[in-house]
Amino acid sequence: MNNQSLTDLKDLTQDRLVDFVESLGQPAFRGRQILAWIYRPDIVDFSQMTDLAKDFRATLAKHARMSRFTDPVIETSRDGAVKFGFRLEDSLVIESVLIPEEDRNTLCVSSQVGCAMGCSFCLTGTMGFSRNLRPAEIVNQVCGVRERMAAEKQGRLTNLVFMGMGEPLANLDNLLAALSILTEQRGLDFSSRRITVSTCGLVPQMLELGKKTDVNLAVSLHAADDRTRSRLMPVNKKYPLAVLIAA
Repeated sequence: MNNQSLTDLKDLTQDRLVDFVESLGQPAFRGRQILAWIYRPDIVDFSQMTDLAKDFRATLAKHARMSRFTDPVIETSRDGAVKFGFRLEDSLVIESVLIPEEDRNTLCVSSQVGCAMGCSFCLTGTMGFSRNLRPAEIVNQVCGVRERMAAEKQGRLTNLVFMGMGEPLANLDNLLAALSILTEQRGLDFSSRRITVSTCGLVPQMLELGKKTDVNLAVSLHAADDRTRSRLMPVNKKYPLAVLIAA
């Protein structure tokens, strides 16, 4: 069986993971047990999940997988920021940027390969849009950088900002799933107060995000009048400043 045809458990929120194990004839609590294992950096194989029965571990290996990013291309800038280039399973490449500061370590996370928003000042926008990232591909950026920091004894990752490649709210469903995993205590256990989602101003999705999460929201304005903003950011033609501010 092609490995990519297996269910990637890192795509699943806790509720969906419970549904998955129940589809395999297991009780719901097994899903919560698995979630507590898969985001430990030393766990790469189901055989390591020692509180699961051996036959169930074998069943998991037949039906599921745990994707991870390995061997990123790493570049360090003069100001100390560290860029990670992660190659996806379809050979596309995304970037995450670690910004170390005295009192925090912030990771800038990507949500899409490319971007369709067409903002004139954004380099990613010149790439065009390829596809949305799956929840696992969003979460694995955090896992990959966290593991690298631990190996290099560089402290811990404290803050996440969705300001990397892509418009996060144009990939809302996968973003919400990733945020659920990132903030779940059995998952990566980030405080929602330490997560910021940046948007160019997709108003309906902004409202939906506010209903379903309590992460921080940052809106990129770049201009104080509609004429200038529409020239810089085409999204302003659909959601002008008055609509954006009212939201």
